[in-house]
Amino acid sequence: MDNLRQRPGEHNFDSNSSDSNCFGSAAAAEDHHRPTSTMMTFHACRRRCTRIHPGSISNLCSATLGAGALSLPFAFSLTGIVFGILLLILSAYLTIVSIDVIIEACARTKLFRYEDVSVRLVGPSAGRVLEASLLVFCFGTAVAYIVAVGDILDQGLRSIPYLWESDTDSEENGWSFTSMYSRERIMICFWALVMFPLSLQRHVEALERFSSLGVLSIIFLVLSAVIHSSIHGDVIGKGDDSKQTYPTDISTMLWPKSFWDVMKAFPIIIFAFSCQVNVCEIYERLSPNDAPNSTSHEMPELKSKQRIMARITRNGVALCMTLYICIGLFGFLDFSYDTVDNILINYCIQTTHDALMIAASAFVAVAVVVAFPFNILPARVTLKLILERFRRRRRCSRCYRFFSGLTCSNCWCLWSGLKVQSNEDDATPIEVDDLTVSSPTAQYNGNEDGVTDPLLDDDRFGDRPYLVPHMSLEGLPIEGEEVYSTDSSPIEHFLLTLLLSGSALIVALLIPGISVIFGLMGGTAASIISFILPGMFLMEAYAGVTGEENNRSSKRMKLLGLSLVVGGSLIGVLSTGITIYDLFSPNDSVAVDTCGSA
Repeated sequence: MDNLRQRPGEHNFDSNSSDSNCFGSAAAAEDHHRPTSTMMTFHACRRRCTRIHPGSISNLCSATLGAGALSLPFAFSLTGIVFGILLLILSAYLTIVSIDVIIEACARTKLFRYEDVSVRLVGPSAGRVLEASLLVFCFGTAVAYIVAVGDILDQGLRSIPYLWESDTDSEENGWSFTSMYSRERIMICFWALVMFPLSLQRHVEALERFSSLGVLSIIFLVLSAVIHSSIHGDVIGKGDDSKQTYPTDISTMLWPKSFWDVMKAFPIIIFAFSCQVNVCEIYERLSPNDAPNSTSHEMPELKSKQRIMARITRNGVALCMTLYICIGLFGFLDFSYDTVDNILINYCIQTTHDALMIAASAFVAVAVVVAFPFNILPARVTLKLILERFRRRRRCSRCYRFFSGLTCSNCWCLWSGLKVQSNEDDATPIEVDDLTVSSPTAQYNGNEDGVTDPLLDDDRFGDRPYLVPHMSLEGLPIEGEEVYSTDSSPIEHFLLTLLLSGSALIVALLIPGISVIFGLMGGTAASIISFILPGMFLMEAYAGVTGEENNRSSKRMKLLGLSLVVGGSLIGVLSTGITIYDLFSPNDSVAVDTCGSA
């Protein structure tokens, strides 16, 4: 009887036990398909990660983190530890507020380009100011990248002993490497061989896969700075390799030396958080949680995406703020008041041969070189559109009212951006309202009455590309409408690229340090893009709000907008003035060779 007992894994074909076996097989199948605790944990983590939207957070961090982190330890040396951390927290909070304002403006206007929202809420003049700010911002960032690469190459070449060995025959002929070497010549050669050819590309899709390299390089640099400060730092570490000229009293490092030093450091921090021009596109690409595949621009979906974007903004900005505090604090603790405006110079890899810092410098150099064409491309497109606008204005001689925004049938509106059809035989001007316009393309926008929002009907900038630094820029033409062409002839393309990239090289050779560029960009273009324009969005959006219920909320929002405009203007004017004054005023302080005589 024991031999006839069913063993595990065997099938019993006895008819008397067929029912029990069938039920047993079903139970076994159910147990086989029942999710295990590991699978349930995996799916729960997957759903939780989907709510966090790590891809969008990565995009926001990629737009925020950059070469500005290299000067944050120098900003801490100006502000002290306490004010440095407070200014970073304040800048992070203001960045979150400005992004929330921009996203609210996108939801109300149903426009998803920063320049379109600016024109719709503030007016055509805001579009011109934004164009200039983006051009200056991208150009200044390109200059900072050239300076950073020059500093890294200079230290990297000086760390190779073979290149600096004396050769009597070469020195007699005047062709020795030592006699010919200079930082400026290395910058020019590297720009001509690598950076300028990369900036000549019309499309940068091949480089987009490396867009996250900047985030990884900054994270690796922060970790390397923390480790180096903990081991070799003047305050935390042993300080064996220290060439410090100031005492390392922690109490003297807590507070700034003067108010003007704080104002000099503030634009550097503002520049480090500049990402507002990217958030409109990130917001548009989001999908609501209740409709993952939805691309509708209806208000309920936009509000749902707005709540998701709020979480993304807070998580992304908090991550960037944490990284900035780490590199600023530990970099300052590492070198005290000998910290220079590019923290990589302080590590003196040409003398210390520290493998960790050599790897960090190499990662930053590669990321900067890859990011360089992402700044030249939007600057070139913006400059091309500005030149095209001036060309059309010069040809617009038959317009009825040239400065009123009304044009003939062969011209574009040069100030308001509206294309208006008119009859040359009829001299009666066409009345254009500020909010509505009759257009033959109204059916294309889904309005059967022939009245539509001019920005939904006609792009006021023509074929405007997505002016998003560090991302691909492709303008898509509007069907059935004449648009500005962003394409140019090969000669024009080469000359525009040479003008922008060559000018960036010349400025990089003339400025004394990278912090000058960050200070000027943070006080001018970054202040306008990050604070002044979002503040004007709030003031204009709540200007016409009526009713007792919304009166208090409207006043609070308008007060917040006014604070952003006034605060951004004051900080921009003061910090820019201080940076320019320090740039041209005689400096009596003696420059300290942080690496000694190499």
